[in-house]
Amino acid sequence: MDGGTLIHSDLNPANLIVTPLGLRIVDWAWATKAAAWVELALLVPWLIGSGHNAEQAEQWLTQLPAWTATDGLVLDDFASRNATKWAAKARRSTETWVHDLAMWTGEWADHRTDGPVSP
Repeated sequence: MDGGTLIHSDLNPANLIVTPLGLRIVDWAWATKAAAWVELALLVPWLIGSGHNAEQAEQWLTQLPAWTATDGLVLDDFASRNATKWAAKARRSTETWVHDLAMWTGEWADHRTDGPVSP
């Protein structure tokens, strides 16, 4: 995940505003430097939550060189660890959005591993 690209790290529908001048990304409180693929990997669950399945979400990301240049094993590992993190958070939370992220990250991890991921 180490890299020199400035990433937002919290792209979600609430942080994307469409204006007559184009898309604006707001709330940069969690901005950090990372590998470029990290931002895209963090976007996958939100694409799933917006109605895409995991395969469609990944297919959409193939138009971006940072995605296609990333080793599949790296993405497998990230998807699995992210799903495990959100599953643990969901066990301790009653917030709907936390449970949604646990479900969406789990769907992506399942797709990457062709089977359920244990939390």
